[in-house]
Amino acid sequence: MNINTIILLLLSVSIVGYLIMINVIYFLAPTVPKNNFPLKRFGRNNCTRVADNPNRGEGMSPIITDMSMEKVQDATKKIINKMQRSKIVTDNGGFIHFVQITPLFRFHDDIFIKIFSENNKTNIWLQSQSRLGLHDLLVNERRVKHIYNELKKLT
Repeated sequence: MNINTIILLLLSVSIVGYLIMINVIYFLAPTVPKNNFPLKRFGRNNCTRVADNPNRGEGMSPIITDMSMEKVQDATKKIINKMQRSKIVTDNGGFIHFVQITPLFRFHDDIFIKIFSENNKTNIWLQSQSRLGLHDLLVNERRVKHIYNELKKLT
């Protein structure tokens, strides 16, 4: 067996293994549309929550603004649509659930945004969580920070 055949064989096995792995990840954690903001965090090391019962999200607190709920919802959808590999799953008045897929292993992460009015102010809560695994390598933290900073620019 010559070296070219061995390299081709290893490359083929790697590609097939990768395709099997991303399909197993997809089928282990399918996208299930949610209609409400989660009542609590999903996990300690794979969830960032800027809401009541916060988790991680250092330096961030729920956003409170004078903008109307409709304007905040529209602005939030524009931010989401600019994010790569993102798809809005649920868009109800005051609630957005979208999914973002990680680049290499194609993990599906859920992001929830709750927009509600309290004391004549619009409040924005954020939560990003991994569906699988025990740790997210702070991907959810960076994602929430990005959305948070973009929304803060508008308020």
